[in-house]
Amino acid sequence: MSTEAQQENTPAARCPFSIQDGHRTLLETGTIGAHELFGVKQWLVAAAEDIKLVTNDPRFSSAAPSGILGERRPGWFSGMDSPEHNRYRQKIARDFTLRAARKQEEFIIQAADACLDNIEASGPGTDLVPGYAKRLASLAIHDLYGLNEEEGPVLEGQMRAMEGGTDMESIKRLTDEFFGHVLALVRAKREQSGDKLLHRLAEAGEDEILLSDDEATGVFATLLFAGHDSMQQMVGYCLYALLSHPEQRAALRENPDLIDGAVEELLRYLPLNQLGVPRVCVEDVELHGQTISAGDNVIPLYSTANRDPGVFADPDTFDITRKPEHNFAFGYGIHKCPGQHLARVLIKVAALRLFERFPDVRLAGDVPMNEGLGLFSPAELRVTWGAE
Repeated sequence: MSTEAQQENTPAARCPFSIQDGHRTLLETGTIGAHELFGVKQWLVAAAEDIKLVTNDPRFSSAAPSGILGERRPGWFSGMDSPEHNRYRQKIARDFTLRAARKQEEFIIQAADACLDNIEASGPGTDLVPGYAKRLASLAIHDLYGLNEEEGPVLEGQMRAMEGGTDMESIKRLTDEFFGHVLALVRAKREQSGDKLLHRLAEAGEDEILLSDDEATGVFATLLFAGHDSMQQMVGYCLYALLSHPEQRAALRENPDLIDGAVEELLRYLPLNQLGVPRVCVEDVELHGQTISAGDNVIPLYSTANRDPGVFADPDTFDITRKPEHNFAFGYGIHKCPGQHLARVLIKVAALRLFERFPDVRLAGDVPMNEGLGLFSPAELRVTWGAE
């Protein structure tokens, strides 16, 4: 069976920690949903087992044309199936291991402290989104890639400009400018010595995989688009959740060793990543009594799967002492986010350093939510500290 899943356009009326009502209906009724995105019909799948099917079964392709995604450029590996996809993931694998994230942790701690120094100097009172959550994530990402103080902000500015495009002509122009800039950056890195991701992406290293300039550009652009916004927004969202649940924050303060489990619970509980990248059905598939025809788009609802009661007991309760289980915050299958380990370290450091530095930090007003295409997170996070 299918049910119509309506897109919610009024985030302010929605609990900031709840999944969309329409998506919840799919989960509760065990159905799939018909949904229109950019004038193209999509099937929405919500249950954990359905997510696993759509993201692992070769009858659902990431490479087939979806009708809503733009031109697939060389190296754009999120739009590839195995074995083509594997070559690009292998090229970046070294930079996204757990060991690599832990190695970067000391830099992230120093960056967090620098951000908090600035916040303290201008306080009490600040918006944690631009000055801490986004700033810290940007510093960590730029360090990972090997971007200097000028290169990183320029790329971010171009990405923001594309997101703010008002018509297809301007979006295409801004996109072409962005890819032209990234191509020039890749070529420049080929001429520089260094051991960061962008340096190695532009050369044949120990993996003996040599990418063309266009392929390296596409891989780097994929990483930027797939992870930059979501990582920035996730840090702020996690801080909001802990500030909004004082009993959970108190438990973490009393026992900081709970932090790793707390991070997993935050990733499971927060509905940041609402819409996954579409897959295209390449042959007819029957699911819950509904035929998904060859050529149909299917979108996995990762945040909804994280509330599946068949996997998680009492799934709508936020509990940092919960025994960690596999969650879908970073997707599933071969396209699972490569930056998952870095994201965990960022959240851990951001929370621990903030609450150690400002033990009495607290919310200072309402928190407006920002719902972009598939992402849901705080637009502002005003806080204060010191005497009330």
